[in-house]
This record gives sequence, structure tokens and C-alpha cells, in this order.
Amino acid sequence: MEASLDQYWLSGDPQWWQRAEGKSQSEWVSIEIEPDEAWDGWRRQRLQPMAPRFVFAPSWSLALFIASSFPLIFPGNTPDDQMVASCLFFGAFILLMIPPFRIASSMPDGDGLLMMRWLWLGDGLPNLAKTIGFTIIGGVTFIGHILIDARIGWFSYTLFLMLWAHLTFRTGTALMPPSSRWLNPLGGLLYSDSLVSDDWVVVRKHFSTGRLAFKDLSDGSRAELHGVKRGSEKFIALHIRHQSSLLFDPFVDTEKIGSIKHFGLGHCGPRLEGIREVLVKPPITLPSSEWSEKFILQEEE
Repeated sequence: MEASLDQYWLSGDPQWWQRAEGKSQSEWVSIEIEPDEAWDGWRRQRLQPMAPRFVFAPSWSLALFIASSFPLIFPGNTPDDQMVASCLFFGAFILLMIPPFRIASSMPDGDGLLMMRWLWLGDGLPNLAKTIGFTIIGGVTFIGHILIDARIGWFSYTLFLMLWAHLTFRTGTALMPPSSRWLNPLGGLLYSDSLVSDDWVVVRKHFSTGRLAFKDLSDGSRAELHGVKRGSEKFIALHIRHQSSLLFDPFVDTEKIGSIKHFGLGHCGPRLEGIREVLVKPPITLPSSEWSEKFILQEEE
């Protein structure tokens, strides 16, 4: 099975974008750029596009969020209005968080918990003022609608709706950049940590699958070198790992990557900013090795 998929291992699954003759090239692919000759021998491995996997969750989540108000607007139609409303309310936020958690977890060495921490606590005050601020004030006013006046509940509902919108916009913006990593075959070369640039932190001195070295970037992201095996062949992979644990393709036209921000909501922080110093040349000295033809589609040749 693995051998039959080798031809798409670099270019990506054909179902991820249109390949049929006469159809326009996927916008996700069209923003890619090629690095200069210093990166000769390195090839892009496209990972599954992230944003399309987040399309349906916000719609269903919003439906649950709106439905959570029905038992309060039309009381007495359920066995326990407060319980039903609470289940729908918390279900809306849980449903919204499941896709980014799964997308981050599906990355090579990805961590869904890091994604959750970044969504709620990352990027400092511009984000915390919304995620923590809306949550605390919304919770206090919710208690107020029970103890003081039921009408205060609508203020609480509005605050949590703003929190929902902020998290949705923030997640959508984070998932917009293409996700790829760059690979170079080792061929017959014996890997050694002496090949890695001096300003990188070495994790393993000899080749193994997983992280071999890393360098922290100014924006909180991290550049990583990973060992990768495909069958009997070995590769060195360059990862640009965002604070959320997502992998971003470093060689793209950043001006074509959109963002979602409305009414001051959706602050995302840096995505591909602050990585230029990593792109000047590869962080590891490797001779240019020939790629096996089984990994290269005829159209790429």
C-alpha cells in the first residue's frame, strides 16, 4: 500500500485539490514559491490543507450555541431547561475546539494540547483580553442573571457569542497558510550532528526518526530538523513549527494568505513572520542527492 502511494508522498493526495485538465489550479498551491539555488536538492512535501477541515465545525457549533437559548426563551418544554441549555452551550464550544485539536495532532510530531493552549492563552494581551476577559465577565453576568435579574443573561449570552466569534476567526486565520515541510534525501551519507549549523540546538547526534535539532525563532515559532524514513530511504526534513504546533510552508507568497478579523476579534499574532533568517540557506550541510523516481510525479519532472 505504501509503495502505491509513493508517487503522491511529496505532491500530496490528488483529492486535496483539482488536478483534472481544464480546471483551475488550487489557490492553496498557487501561492507556493520556489527557494533559491542554495536549497538545491530539497523538495516540498505537501501536507493536507488545514482550512478546509475547519469549514463545517463553526456552522454546527453556532447552531448549538443558538439552540442553547431556546429552553430559556421557551421555558417548560424540556425536563430540565437549565441542564439542556448548558449541554447545548458547552457542546457548541467543544465542537468548535475538536477540529483544531485534531489538525494539530495530525502534524508530524504535532500536539493538539499545544494548539488549545495557544488558542486560549497565546499571543499575549490582545488575545487574553478576549478569551479570558469574555469568559470571566460572561461567567459573572451569568451568575448575575440568576441572583439579580434574568435579563442580565442576555448580556452574558452576547459576551460568550463574541468569545465564540473570536475563537472561530483566530482558528480560521491560523489554518489558512499552506502546510508543508521540506525534505532532502540522505542517500548513502551517514548523518552526523557536525553537519548542523552551530547556532542550532542539537537533540540527537546520530540519525533517528523524530527531531534532530531546532532553533527558536523571534516570533515564538521554532525551526526544526527531523529525521524521516520512507521504506528503506532516509531523509532530513525542515519544519517551521508555529506556536500552535502547526507546520507552515516557509516558501510561500505571504501577501496571498488571508486572515479573518472583524470588530476587533480574531487576533492571531505572527504566522510566517520572523523566519527570513532561516531561509537564507539550509541549516544543515548536505550534498545534493538524487531523488528516487518513485517519489516524483511525471508532471513535476
